Amino acid sequence: MSPHQEVSNIPLVSVVVPTHNRKNAVTKCVESVLYSSYPHFEVIVVDDASTDGTFQHLSALFPNVKLIRLDREQMVSGSRNAGCKHAKGELVFLVDDDNVVHPNAIGELVKAISDNPHAGIAGPIMYYLRAPEQVWCSGVSRNLLTSFTKFSIEKPDGSANCYLTDDIPNAFMIRKRVFDDVGGFDHVGFVQHLGEADFCERAARKGFDAIMVPKAIVWHDVPVRKWPYRGTRNLHMPSSRRAYHVARSRILFMRKYAGPWRFVIFTVAFLPLIALSHIMMILKQSDASDRRGASAYARGLIDGLNMVRLAREDSALSN
Repeated sequence: MSPHQEVSNIPLVSVVVPTHNRKNAVTKCVESVLYSSYPHFEVIVVDDASTDGTFQHLSALFPNVKLIRLDREQMVSGSRNAGCKHAKGELVFLVDDDNVVHPNAIGELVKAISDNPHAGIAGPIMYYLRAPEQVWCSGVSRNLLTSFTKFSIEKPDGSANCYLTDDIPNAFMIRKRVFDDVGGFDHVGFVQHLGEADFCERAARKGFDAIMVPKAIVWHDVPVRKWPYRGTRNLHMPSSRRAYHVARSRILFMRKYAGPWRFVIFTVAFLPLIALSHIMMILKQSDASDRRGASAYARGLIDGLNMVRLAREDSALSN
């Protein structure tokens, strides 16, 4: 940020970076943000109860960065809410800690969201850090019958116009008033998975579009997808807890947004096949003696279905 540039007419952007026990990754992320060419931003790092010395490490390295330490782990949705509540900007750029941000990304997102009055959320094109020319995600389409999610991996022309997307994972800019209007991220239903999708759905139902911005770029530090997963999201369940939330959140998301008849079809026709394939893949990728991931996934399925049942019973009683 140059102190000599006039910023009075430029929107303040609050960059919010949630992190948990990844001090090396978040250091690279913050460093890249601080190299941004956009002249008017603040950086807020939310340390989600890390135990690896992240808070002390960042305090020493970045004295001008606002650090928020949560006493107990609230995971990504809770961490995003905490960061947004401390944000002073009219625009908030939420970036997961395993990203490197292009110097022009913030400015391009600000321009896009300012030029599109109906846009409430704007996302960059996301490339792999380990394969910088290969797209990780350039948009998302979500099927509310099957629950299948397709990540576009098409590389857009850098001069292309902004375009609509169903939701945006990983890194995205939001208007602060949209965050306030929709009530933030659901830190109960979508703790670790589908939080962005739920946020974008609620925003869309209030008239706010989600758009992709071809001129804005970030690089995501995740393993490069190989066939047969090209064009779809990887089965990303590195922990038992993640497996649990992937299973539970899928059911809750479909119950919330698919509508009654589509949810019935999903539950009867698609959920058993999805669950079976996911459990088989978890078992295949796990050590032969370690079945915790598959067990956690099964618990997530059961809890998700039970939460749907209880919600129906509560609704029936209230009527």
